[in-house]
Formats: sequence, structure tokens, C-alpha cells
Amino acid sequence: MHLFSVFSCCCVTLSVADHYQWLSNLTHSNAVPSSVKQKLVIDHDGGADDAMAIFMALLNEKYYNGPQVIALTTTYGNVGEEQAFNNTQRILTVADRRDVPIYRGSAKALIRDYETDYFFGYDGLGDNITDTFEPIPAQKDPAVIGLIELSKKYSGDLVIIALGALTNIALAMRTDPNFLSRLSHLYVAAGHIYGENFKEAEFNAYMDVESYYIVAQDSKPDKVTIIPFSQIRTYQSISNEWRVDVLGSIDTRIMQAQNQFEQKSLPVVRYWSLLDPAAMAIVINENLIVEEYRYSNNSIIICGDQRGINTNNFTTKNEANVRAIYKVRKEPYKQMLYDLFSAELRTYN
Repeated sequence: MHLFSVFSCCCVTLSVADHYQWLSNLTHSNAVPSSVKQKLVIDHDGGADDAMAIFMALLNEKYYNGPQVIALTTTYGNVGEEQAFNNTQRILTVADRRDVPIYRGSAKALIRDYETDYFFGYDGLGDNITDTFEPIPAQKDPAVIGLIELSKKYSGDLVIIALGALTNIALAMRTDPNFLSRLSHLYVAAGHIYGENFKEAEFNAYMDVESYYIVAQDSKPDKVTIIPFSQIRTYQSISNEWRVDVLGSIDTRIMQAQNQFEQKSLPVVRYWSLLDPAAMAIVINENLIVEEYRYSNNSIIICGDQRGINTNNFTTKNEANVRAIYKVRKEPYKQMLYDLFSAELRTYN
């Protein structure tokens, strides 16, 4: 079955000219403009890649006046939800941002559960048994209610990035049919654009196929951007040497913690390519990172031996349900990472 179908394709290629001016004045993407400072919620599954994405958002807020991180919501995937909640507390403690509210989310898929691959270790953060933290209490409301209420409080100014299984997002969309319309934008880091090199189901999409189906079914291209892992791996595979010897050499508490969080995963890969930080880079400055996006009728196969496989029929904006990130830039991404994680050192010097 040929899943990568191209119809009357509408794609947008962005110029790189003038984008490097962000090196002295990094700003968040103007792709979803707002008259006031945007708010950001990160829905995540507690792995080392989530940790890096969360650190990026918090550093962008602190040093570059980026969107305010107003909540983290937990789900399952890299680890179970209980461990994701523990890891969220660890991440916020390292970042000295224990003020950020945590809403605990879904612990299981809507229909069928799958075991994690423990890619980042059994605890999702490199199995660092010496790491300690003071507990941070969870909010009394579950993630679904928290997401809905925050969308009402910050209507038109709330950006959500989903970095794990889409259970929390799907439940919010079905519980409150107006949820999506109140968001400034929803970024979904999940799925593949399938071709010869990407024939298997992508992890985040596969962890809750029905939730992905619900989100895609109710999406609109002005509100929802899909960031497929296939495109990150194709265009942003970075050498392990750069990750370890350049980025990893930054002498801050956050980067040294991140190095420990990835101590299980880094030795087993030939190239460094993580979906969650790449997706956060797009949220921070889409114009800088994204070279091309396409409008697509995006969905997922829910039955049979191709369960979890995404489908993309590229089309015009009027016929699409999402924007799909198609091509991204590597060097500006690397520079963004370095500048974010070294911002503390430049501030003090």
C-alpha cells in the first residue's frame, strides 16, 4: 500500500535571509502572533528528550523573553506517568523553576497500551540514582481539566506543545469542543512522513493511536502543526561528537544534568537526533528553523497490521487539516541549542 500520496501539493519554502539576526535577539516564532506575551504548556512523557525541550523553553523565557511556561502536564511513553511526574519534579528542580505548576495526566492509552523501549533508561533520565529533589505537589485538577481551564484563562494566547502520547490532548478536545479554537496554536511532535526510510510506526503516535486519530480528525491547519520525526531525522541528524564535545561541554548545571540524562542513549546511536528538542526549537523560532512546511490531510491507521502508520495526503490549505513540517535547518538549530544552554555563562561574563 502506498501511503505517501501527493495531490495538488501546496508547500511553503521559507528564506534563510536575515534569520541569523536572532543570535543577538532570539525571539519566539511569529507564525502564531499575539498582542501579548504568549503562554506555553508542555505536555510530555518524562524522558531525557523531554527534559532538554523543557530546559530550552525555560531558558528561552529567562534569557530571551520567550513565551512564559505556565504549566507542565504529564503523560506516559518514555516512562510511565508516575515516573514522568517524578521526572518533572527533577527537571524543574535542576532548572530552579519549582514554581511551574504540574498537572498529572493520563497513565494509559484510550484503547490499547504498549510497553516503552526504555531508550533513555528505566527511569527515563539516564538511571541517575544519585539525583535527589524535594517533592513538588501536583495541582489538584488532572491534566485534562488543567488544559481546558488554562485555554479559557489565556484564550488566544496559549500555545501547547505535545511531546508524548496524545491522550491528554484528545481528551481535552473531546471534553470541550471549543478547546482547540481557544488555543493560539497546538504543536504535535509525533508521526512520520512515510517513505523508503520510514516504514514503521513512530513511537509517540503508536503509544495511543486512537488519541492521535481524534486529534487529527478535529484539527485545522491554522491551529495545528505536526512535526514528524522522519523529517527531523532526515534533516537534523547531528554528530555525537558535536553533542558531547561542543554542546555537552557547556559548564552549567543544566547542561551537566542533561548529559547525565542522556548517558544511556548517547552510546547506542550513530547520530544525535531527538524529536522533542527539535520540536521545541520550532516553537521558539519557527521562521529560523523551518525551511518548508506542507498542508496535509493527516491521519493514522487504527486497524490491521499497519496500525499506527500515519497517512499524509498533501493538498491545499482549504482541503487540509494540519500543517506538516517538511524540511528543517540543521545549523541554525545547533546554534540555537548552543546559545540557549550557554546563555547563563554569557550573562555572568
